[in-house]
Amino acid sequence: MRRLLPALILVLLAPLVAELLSGSTPLSEAIALLFVLPIYGAGVLLIRELVVRSGRGWGSILILGAVYGLIEEGLALQSLFNPTLYHASEWGARLFGINGVYTETVLVVHVVWTAAIPILLTELLFPAQRRTPYLHRFGLIVTGICYLLGVVLLWLFFRTSYQVSSILLGLTALIALVLVIVALGVLPRQMPRPKLPVHAPQPPVVLVVTLIATLIWHALLSLLWRVQPAFAQGLLVLVPMLGALIIVVLMIWLVGRWSRSQGWGDRHLLALASGALVVHTAIGALLSHYTLFDRIGVVVLGLIMSGMLALFARRIRGREDDAAQSASREQHQLTV
Repeated sequence: MRRLLPALILVLLAPLVAELLSGSTPLSEAIALLFVLPIYGAGVLLIRELVVRSGRGWGSILILGAVYGLIEEGLALQSLFNPTLYHASEWGARLFGINGVYTETVLVVHVVWTAAIPILLTELLFPAQRRTPYLHRFGLIVTGICYLLGVVLLWLFFRTSYQVSSILLGLTALIALVLVIVALGVLPRQMPRPKLPVHAPQPPVVLVVTLIATLIWHALLSLLWRVQPAFAQGLLVLVPMLGALIIVVLMIWLVGRWSRSQGWGDRHLLALASGALVVHTAIGALLSHYTLFDRIGVVVLGLIMSGMLALFARRIRGREDDAAQSASREQHQLTV
């Protein structure tokens, strides 16, 4: 049970974060989460298990999160190409049958909110099992089968009359396969890296930076074209697309540097997840096209989530303080 509980938590967190907290699935239709549980829960659990078993790190998790997005949105839903589904073509940059802005947005959403944040929160909840698989081989096989069934079910449920080019579908599958090889076979195994001679910023600073970066990213891709439709047309569409890409690259570089700084720990990681979660939930409440009840539901869920994250931060701080005191006592005993 000790191995199974983290797996169950991760399976539940993935659709909760990606669908319910973001407002993508309204609270009044929360029962629909059971339908997407196989693809979300099993998919993210599969990502985590493959990365841990191969000895890789967060770079591989991020790449496999993109693979997840390509499979769900490109092959199952085919929303990367269908111009009417989710009104994706209205977001801008539809070229060669691809909904450009929508594609950039949804792939990052799956990388961060579908894969990375649920995995990060689960590993923070169960730090002792951070480097060990949650499943045995049989469990891994069952998870893979559940994920494939989830992909098929999503494809069957969302089939439309729009016919996607077989070339686009083939390229999507090929890109996904190449990314899997890169993530699990090309990227180096996770090894301890020397710390930089600088101190990590305080967790509140990490939280604020993440809040601002996530807000700007969402504003560029999800809000700007709604406020000013001109940014979804012609060359102006490059402004939000390039701006959002710069934000992503800067945050990857910044987090990479922070993680190698002195004093970087679990509270910093929780601050990263918290900043991204708060903004994503707020934007979901703002852009929700559902009823007032559902909008209020997202806000209430967001407030509950914020309170739980604050309590979790206190727990992690207590855990770190206990570890520091234990290390101090051991050092004192050695010197005596």
